[in-house]
Amino acid sequence: MDGNAYNAPLDGNTQVKLKGKLDNLKGNLTMPPSLEAANVGKAVAARVGTNIREVRTKLGMTQAQLAAPEFSISYISAIERGKIRPSLKALSILARRLDVPLTFLLEGSPSGAAEARAVGYSPADSGPDQKIDVDLLQASVLVQQGAFEEAEQLLGPIQPERITTDQVYRLFLLRGQIHLGSNEFQEAVVDLRLAVTQAESLNDSEATERARNLLGRAYFMLYNYTLAVENHLRCNTAIENSQIHDPVFALEVYSNLANDYFRMGELEKAVTYYHRALEVFDDFNRDSKSFAQKYMEISQSYKAIGKLTMARDYAMRSLALYEMRDEQRLVGLTHQRLGKTLEKQNDLDEAEKEYRQAIAIEQELNDAVSASTCHTSLAELLLKRGNLQEAEKEAQEALTFARASGDSQTQGQALIALAQLRHQTKDYAAADELFTQALELLDSSHAHEITAGAYFRYANLLEERGEVQRSLNAIKKAYEHQRQGKRGDSE
Repeated sequence: MDGNAYNAPLDGNTQVKLKGKLDNLKGNLTMPPSLEAANVGKAVAARVGTNIREVRTKLGMTQAQLAAPEFSISYISAIERGKIRPSLKALSILARRLDVPLTFLLEGSPSGAAEARAVGYSPADSGPDQKIDVDLLQASVLVQQGAFEEAEQLLGPIQPERITTDQVYRLFLLRGQIHLGSNEFQEAVVDLRLAVTQAESLNDSEATERARNLLGRAYFMLYNYTLAVENHLRCNTAIENSQIHDPVFALEVYSNLANDYFRMGELEKAVTYYHRALEVFDDFNRDSKSFAQKYMEISQSYKAIGKLTMARDYAMRSLALYEMRDEQRLVGLTHQRLGKTLEKQNDLDEAEKEYRQAIAIEQELNDAVSASTCHTSLAELLLKRGNLQEAEKEAQEALTFARASGDSQTQGQALIALAQLRHQTKDYAAADELFTQALELLDSSHAHEITAGAYFRYANLLEERGEVQRSLNAIKKAYEHQRQGKRGDSE
């Protein structure tokens, strides 16, 4: 089947289904004209103004940030002073921007609204709204896991007319994703069109383009490459206009455009977008730390322009990645410490396995200090086993990571491993030079226990060479660092 087989975007039955859903959505979700135009009563206006001002100041938001782009600063100021009676439509926009439910502005006390938002509850700290949010979030996870039937069952009881406008968008987006994952592509188009419409009504450009990107994907799967590329090009325009900063989204859009053009036979354009997709991360490390940093930058940019929901979403993504890194780092450190313990028990085979597992974890984390420490431990173990070639390789890796980190203690430890290797090959001049560099770095690091251990090692090697006086001098330095370490512990 080719693109010409789809002169109309959908077949007749699907068009009827879409029209029915759109009519139902408009009837249930859109305020009737009289209500949209309706203003709050005089008695409510003062309370609303006070609530808006208190929530805004609690969030550190200026009137200009709250106003842009639909309203003027003077309009916001007049609302806060209770001088004008805003329409419910205007209040809905302001409530979304302040990230509190409309009912807080209309009914809740100022302290209640500010307190609820300050502790992170949105749209409420209990009740049906929060349950719907949890269901939608869990359904998102199930979609990522490929558990489409389970996700569909979870979303089944949710009625669009009984939830918030933001939740309606998420509901239709998830339904579209479920249909895509279940190869129900015409049904996906129906729900993803509704998601686009809902996001546009919220004036949320990022949400709109995320839904549109998936809509383009659904058209692609229906072999309607013309509509696929049309939707993906609109997403591309949003990226070029800096409306969306998420590099992962850019990668998805560029890849989708490349696939669209490939199927359309426009190979030069396909190559161009494949290159763009690959260039997204040219100056961006492909690890969780870099993604966490980028998401925090995006969060800060959204906060600066008053888009607090998006700011919170990206901050939560960043936090989740940092927490995951902490957990991974703890696992890696545990492998490294277990390896050290096994090495002391002279179980060198198992110790080596643990060190290598620790290294694999640290490579994923892109943590230079931890990676250097693990490579140093493995290098010293391999030296102990007489595997000098492998030990050299690991020691050099350790030094490379240590220098990248700029951490003097880590560099010193890596240099000690290399110095011991040079001593083993009887290149004493090189060994002395490396020990000197290492000990200078360790002296400056104030890690007295580690520095004392390094001096003791050097003293032992000097004694092996018969350089007794130099060995004694090194032992004195070792004891000096031991005393300094104990003195620091007692203070």
